[in-house]
Amino acid sequence: RTRLVAPMATLPTPSAATQPALSLNFIGNSWVEVRGADGRVLESGELGTGQQRSYAVGEVSRVVLGNSSAVEVRNAGKSVDLTPFSRANVARFTLSSDGSLTPGD
Repeated sequence: RTRLVAPMATLPTPSAATQPALSLNFIGNSWVEVRGADGRVLESGELGTGQQRSYAVGEVSRVVLGNSSAVEVRNAGKSVDLTPFSRANVARFTLSSDGSLTPGD
């Protein structure tokens, strides 16, 4: 008797394309305003501990985070140091079409 064995399928590895362009993880209360590429408000208000938001490439143009020390920001899966974007615990940054962050006004 011959046994047929199906080959093991390899699981796809996560790629940059499957990761959100920008993700926000709230480890405390923070006020947030996220504007889309077309200028409209995607998110505005206070978010609390444990909440998360994710945005696709090209979806977000500008972000303001109050109490920014209570937010973990990841861009293309990499942790972002908000220090260069922060003043008085408020972080402001913009996202270019290629996903890079620059200080916002």
